[in-house]
Amino acid sequence: MTTEERLARLERKNRRLTLGLVLTAVAAGVVAAAGAARTGAVPEVVTARKFCLVDENGKARAGLFVFEGGPVFTLLDENDKPRVMLRVNKEGPDLALLDENAKTRAFMALDKDGPALCLSDENGKNRAKLAVIKLGAGLVLLDENGRILRQVVGSAPGK
Repeated sequence: MTTEERLARLERKNRRLTLGLVLTAVAAGVVAAAGAARTGAVPEVVTARKFCLVDENGKARAGLFVFEGGPVFTLLDENDKPRVMLRVNKEGPDLALLDENAKTRAFMALDKDGPALCLSDENGKNRAKLAVIKLGAGLVLLDENGRILRQVVGSAPGK
């Protein structure tokens, strides 16, 4: 056997060993990934711009995203209508409960002045407002035309 033949055989053997080593490393990686998935390994942090929670049919039922500088968490009904919206914006947090027509029926907010609650009828018109602010507490009841039916205002304790 000549030197050239021996060198060609050695090179072929080296290529086979290199290919075998690469395939073994890939297989080990696949096995490790499958093992991590099976053991329920949970990542420490998940980062994304949006999250969408879907039901067993793949239909969106909840979403978490950032809109106009603040996070928004929305829950959807089976007809893709928003029913609950929780936001945090520069004024503070707020929570809206919506009816089957996606009209806000109850709205609660907290801003620098204090907490407030607003209840609306099926036409989206405000019917009751309750607020607690630095100056005191207030309750306003309105008719369907927005006229005040009853108004109760109290001063802050010690005032």
